[in-house]
Amino acid sequence: MTARVLCVVMLAGGLLPGAAIGAMGTEPVPAAGQTWVLPLGATTSVKMAWIPPGTFLMGSAAAEALHRSDEAPTTSVRLSKGYWLGTTMVTIGEWKALTGSGVRAQLERALRDDTLYDFGGTRQTWRAYMHFAADADPRAYLTGESDEVPMYYVSWQDAVSYCKELNARERAAGRLPPHYEYALPTEAQWEYAARAGTTAASYAGDVQAIDRGVSTLGEIAWYDANSAHQYEGRGWPINGNPAGPHPVASKRPNAWGLYDMAGNLWEWCRDWYGTYPGGRVVDPLGPRSGLTRVNRGGSFGSGAAEVRSAARAGNPPEEASAFRGFRLALVPQ
Repeated sequence: MTARVLCVVMLAGGLLPGAAIGAMGTEPVPAAGQTWVLPLGATTSVKMAWIPPGTFLMGSAAAEALHRSDEAPTTSVRLSKGYWLGTTMVTIGEWKALTGSGVRAQLERALRDDTLYDFGGTRQTWRAYMHFAADADPRAYLTGESDEVPMYYVSWQDAVSYCKELNARERAAGRLPPHYEYALPTEAQWEYAARAGTTAASYAGDVQAIDRGVSTLGEIAWYDANSAHQYEGRGWPINGNPAGPHPVASKRPNAWGLYDMAGNLWEWCRDWYGTYPGGRVVDPLGPRSGLTRVNRGGSFGSGAAEVRSAARAGNPPEEASAFRGFRLALVPQ
């Protein structure tokens, strides 16, 4: 079934000046309405799509197949300013370009970390929460390690730290637009971008509860029905076969050029996980406090219900798993 298209409302107040030269007169900076390519290294960059301001209906109605209660009440959201969003999740290569280390080093540090974190009221180490052995060979918990695979074993706090480091570097280079910063997208920014003007269950169309392998969903998402297909190397058992994150941009993007907004890895958002307000809101930031942070999009281990545009989950911000990554946003402060 063809997804219905929701009209995007363009707001003049959401546009930045179209300057293309930085403060020192030599460095290019992002210009509203244009794709931005963020340089991370000599051979590494992040392509970021411009997301125009507009209005959309966040969440899903009870009549939607596979609807869940935390997707209600549906809420009319107006995003008053445009922003940029990475066309893919941050990859292992992009993580290495900024931090100097890859997913194996990230996992090894976590396994050695004796810090006691608060996981839902229980203080324990990360490895105890994950049921991992401190003396295990890290390869037992790794899947793909190529530069094209989305970065995993990243907690919400790790993702925020990555953004802070990037902001410091880009500010020094004169490449940050006024009053914008690199950050995780808010939950509203994420869903608005994922839908890209559509109102169906996914940006490929409706998802039927009786058909896990609906062909339109397989065109856009690596999820439990297909993630073991064409998968090579170590993996986690999904439906009895090894699977893991696939290289980014290997499925069809949405209308705004964004890949993997359904499946592959869950994506951290900025908000605390909580109940939607309902009614009409402008530029929502989510609850002021909470126990878990929002993640969106589903993963290679998710069923069809979790890769719909409205699907959401909440996880402790200290949690880092093989099923979770993040996407970079350049958003208003």
